Amino acid sequence: MVDSVSNSKAATDAATKASQSSTKLSSDLNSFLTLLTSQLKNQDPLSPMDSTQFTNQLVQFSQVEQQININSNLSNLIGLTQQNIASNVVNYIGKTIEGPSNQAPLINGNLRASYSLESKAASVNIAVKNAAGDIVFTKNGDPESGVHEFNWDGKDSNGIQQKDGNYTLEVTALAADGSTITTSTTVFGKVTGVTSVNNVTTLLLGSIGIPVNTVLAVTDGG
Repeated sequence: MVDSVSNSKAATDAATKASQSSTKLSSDLNSFLTLLTSQLKNQDPLSPMDSTQFTNQLVQFSQVEQQININSNLSNLIGLTQQNIASNVVNYIGKTIEGPSNQAPLINGNLRASYSLESKAASVNIAVKNAAGDIVFTKNGDPESGVHEFNWDGKDSNGIQQKDGNYTLEVTALAADGSTITTSTTVFGKVTGVTSVNNVTTLLLGSIGIPVNTVLAVTDGG
């Protein structure tokens, strides 16, 4: 289910503010015209008022009105765009995606991920942690620079099958001099839903969120 409450609320709030501003401007303009009419009726015919200031104020009212209308139209456009995005991302549900995260879902004893090294390493260690933060599995990784696959069958270091759920991957790579090499991880999983986090459309792999604009690959398979 798509949770577009945040996006819709933002668009609604913007439209409401534009409407309130337009109403206030209309009220102020009516008051100004009433005052102007009264002053014109009661001015001294032998010393008429300078109309320049009134003309400038009318121009300013017109400019503000145009700006409010532009803001209102932009709010409507944003709302339509957000609705279109929400409709399109629903198509991700049921598909398998790859996205950046250090959390990966173990489903039916299968966890798919990948890791990359910024440069060649002397040693690489991959640790899998459960929800409690305990290391349940470790493995030496490929020390070559670039992207490498990582698949885990869900069995801990003692061969005991672990429960399905979310696990955290920690990839530590060290150079020959002992310095740390930058690593990154991506995970694979089937999209189960779509939500909005801080106004960012996010695909859900169970309870793991992947921002839609960071998705690296999409497949039909599981």
